[in-house]
Amino acid sequence: MEYDLIRLWLGMISDMGNAALGRILDYFGGPEELWNVPEHVLRETLTEKQSERILCTRDEKKIIVYKNRLKERNITYIYPGHPYFPEVLREIPDCPFLLYAKGCVETLKTDRTGIAIVGARKASAYGKEMAEQFASVLAEYRTGIISGLAAGIDGAAQRAAINVENGFTVAVLGCGINICYPKENYNLFERIGRQGVILSEYGLDIEPAAWRFPLRNRIISGLAKGVLVVEAQKKSGSLITADQALEQGREVYAVPGRIGDRNSEGCNHLIRQGAMLVTDPEDIVEDLKLERRILAAGKAECRENSRLTALEQKICVCMGREVLHIEEICARVDQPPARILTALFDMERKGIIRQPVRYYFAVTQG
Repeated sequence: MEYDLIRLWLGMISDMGNAALGRILDYFGGPEELWNVPEHVLRETLTEKQSERILCTRDEKKIIVYKNRLKERNITYIYPGHPYFPEVLREIPDCPFLLYAKGCVETLKTDRTGIAIVGARKASAYGKEMAEQFASVLAEYRTGIISGLAAGIDGAAQRAAINVENGFTVAVLGCGINICYPKENYNLFERIGRQGVILSEYGLDIEPAAWRFPLRNRIISGLAKGVLVVEAQKKSGSLITADQALEQGREVYAVPGRIGDRNSEGCNHLIRQGAMLVTDPEDIVEDLKLERRILAAGKAECRENSRLTALEQKICVCMGREVLHIEEICARVDQPPARILTALFDMERKGIIRQPVRYYFAVTQG
């Protein structure tokens, strides 16, 4: 049988666990060898559950039907050696044998740096605002925002990233590739399926299960160059992601929180353990030496024209291609905040600049 179909078959039997499947493949010599192992040998060697799972799916016609079901839903699958499989995942322990994917899958092979942003599902308004601020600014660089599409911090960060012009995000699910969990993020799920990438180790119609979410966290951190934890309790999936990031050699960042706040305990614990304390997106930009996203030819920064006042022209020059907080703009232009803020809102109304997140401004590309 074709190797591509054998890899899809591995995805169909991966519910027995990635680690267990890895041991089975090592024992028999690889995917193609496992495909050809006689039934009696499988039953003598493996547990009853494992042998039944392998045998009931080891049917070329079933695999082709399943492949067609994926194709009908615009879902593809990638695996180590596939042109679009991210090389960074091949470096991590317990590398997935197959990932189902939907969206702009080819972008996984670009040189875009990934930053994972994770945190509490029951996030505070402050936590969501921080997630949006960091995601919006980082998305202005050659940076993809990676998270798990969960309620709270994850969804806030991914929504902010995809709202940035040419912003990019990857959602790694802990359920079937065609299932949105939680349902409240359905609109975001649909948008990422068109503008970003949705990934999962689990195929069609696999329902969410608590044990699957910690497993998917290794993929979130594995795709990223660094992991930012915004809000988290001391025992949480976000800290599991941070631990896995450290094991994978990734950077870990944490936004400090209020003493006594349960959602701050995890971040403050990470900082005590050596995670880098960050209070501004530029802290991560400088630490990872991120490159600014290059504007397309003909899309200049803000140019002097008849629509601009002298102050607006000065603001444009000071901003260039950066995303700046209003305080930084005031410092560079050396004008009172009230006057700068009025000018900025006028420029935003004219479409000259935009506000990707509250009080952060960027020149409109166009």
